[in-house]
Amino acid sequence: MSAEELSRLSLGDSMVTTRAGAARARTAPPIQTSQSASSSQTNSPTPSLIEASSGLKYNVTAFDTEVRRRAKRGLMDDNAIEIKYCKVADHDDKQYMFFIEDEITVAMGGKYSVPRCTCGANEDGIACKHIFYMLDQLAQGVPDNIKSQALELSIDGSSVQSIQPSDIIDKISLAKVAKGLHWVRFDDPIPDDEDIEDEIAEMLSVFEPSDALPSEFKSPESPFPSERARRFREFKNIFTQFATQNLGLYGRLQELIDPVFQTQVFFDKINDRVTRAFKALDEYISNGPTDARFESYDVVTCATKLKGLVNAIDDYYHQQVENGHEAKEVAIRAATTLINILDEVTNRNCDAYANITWDGIPPTDAKQNNLFVCLIESPGEEDGNFVLDALKNLPQEFVLRRHWEVLSNIGDKLAPQWTPTEYLNVFRALTTESRKRAASEVSGSTSKRAAP
Repeated sequence: MSAEELSRLSLGDSMVTTRAGAARARTAPPIQTSQSASSSQTNSPTPSLIEASSGLKYNVTAFDTEVRRRAKRGLMDDNAIEIKYCKVADHDDKQYMFFIEDEITVAMGGKYSVPRCTCGANEDGIACKHIFYMLDQLAQGVPDNIKSQALELSIDGSSVQSIQPSDIIDKISLAKVAKGLHWVRFDDPIPDDEDIEDEIAEMLSVFEPSDALPSEFKSPESPFPSERARRFREFKNIFTQFATQNLGLYGRLQELIDPVFQTQVFFDKINDRVTRAFKALDEYISNGPTDARFESYDVVTCATKLKGLVNAIDDYYHQQVENGHEAKEVAIRAATTLINILDEVTNRNCDAYANITWDGIPPTDAKQNNLFVCLIESPGEEDGNFVLDALKNLPQEFVLRRHWEVLSNIGDKLAPQWTPTEYLNVFRALTTESRKRAASEVSGSTSKRAAP
């Protein structure tokens, strides 16, 4: 194969990757071959021209009957071979590993100039059906002018049309090969079972029927709020058992429920809980503690819920960073939710029960009737600076500057007479940095921007 032909290696749109596609390929006009090849295919139970499930055709005239039979099993649809996943070898980035059902592994490239299969059937210099299958899959990446021919295979599986299979991968990259053939690919070392179980629970939590957060869903101590939630956890356990035994299934789940989708669902749940917390406080203020028709929280309960949500956001952000995920989207969503919580709390610096119409004696202690006092002015000894401590942990160069207007309005509500000095200092440090960065990106001052 020429260097020019090698440069055209590609897994393009024309590649057949499904059985339906292969069926369509088989209905296409036949490739012109010699009369002898056609006659052999018609009359021999193991023909010299084999049409693979991919739609490609292979000239196996040079093979004896047994090798032809073996090649046919690997190349045609009835081979029942399925790739679970593939990866680059941990110790050699030029060696490629393909993990097949029945605990079989095909290795090629690197020290394997001839592909090696753990099934053991290729020990005598003759490729097994798994290697022939791999050659056909990879041959879909060769240039069209080559694919239009009846391709020749080496008896030991070291080449297809004089091209080493690992050369095809080297040129295209394993990532593109896996994407084109819809194979699961792992970039990093395979995690242990415990880590896989933890990640599966994290991923499946997006569908948890009671909208539990990932940490709640993973905790064995979490109560079951419904029969659906209990059964879903049972399903998670069953799925995990299969996925730890079949890493291809685990990889498919990773592709389906990627970190971006997990982040979206996490903040959908958090934002819903934030809305419910404030709504429940309003419900309590309107109807008191005796109306059980709707969810209702007194000031202290609402404050506890909000602190828990802020901590959940902070923990989630740190977890994404530790796991090596792209954290920018997490930080943006986290900042938006945290600042909205703080904005709403600063709007409620008053006695929540001052105008109640229901019977009962509300608390007179500001720590129990004023949400602002409870969370900002007089927090618990170990509570820290509400919201601000979590905001400080975010990359402010692309987060806080997005919320300068809201932060400015919050600053106007943090009057020194009721805001602790430490809290004010932290807030000013955050907003000063935000203002500096915002000013560097626009021309003119704030007053000039406001001028008509």
